[in-house]
Amino acid sequence: MGKLLIVLCGAGLMAGSAGAQDDNHFRDFRRKLIGVQPLIDVTIGALITEGFNRPYEWGRGIDGFGKRVGNLLGQNVVQAGVELGAATWTHEDLRFQRSGEGGFWKRMKHAIGGPFWVRRDNGPGHTLAVGRIAGAFVSGQVARLWMPPRLSTFGSGLETFGGDLGLNLADSLVREFWPRKR
Repeated sequence: MGKLLIVLCGAGLMAGSAGAQDDNHFRDFRRKLIGVQPLIDVTIGALITEGFNRPYEWGRGIDGFGKRVGNLLGQNVVQAGVELGAATWTHEDLRFQRSGEGGFWKRMKHAIGGPFWVRRDNGPGHTLAVGRIAGAFVSGQVARLWMPPRLSTFGSGLETFGGDLGLNLADSLVREFWPRKR
């Protein structure tokens, strides 16, 4: 648990120093960590991993569920901190924006590219989503610090990284094609 506390404090310090000058990036950072949506995301993720009993070393029940919630909260803090620092530095706007044009295939292309190719926040154009990619990679690897020894491997971190990018892709598809409120 001490390792988790060190990681969370470090990510918080990094996020505060990297994004304090940029209100939009810092607002996105807070939105990813505070509020109903992050709580729902962590709860659903913990329920799913509890259902599959992954990792099984944590067991089932309230203790295992608590470890799963802590794991996901820790990953969220690390990922949001890395995203904030990298996106501020590379001028990325990591918020999803609907394509607003074209037919099905143009919208599909936009949604699939969304997690990896984002608009710049300092003018026209697009750039590689370094913040999102780095955040997913680093959070997957840092989470190995508190995982059971069987899952404390680089490969397990890559699995978490790939799963996170896959969830980002699914989120982009849903946001692009979900009916708009009028």
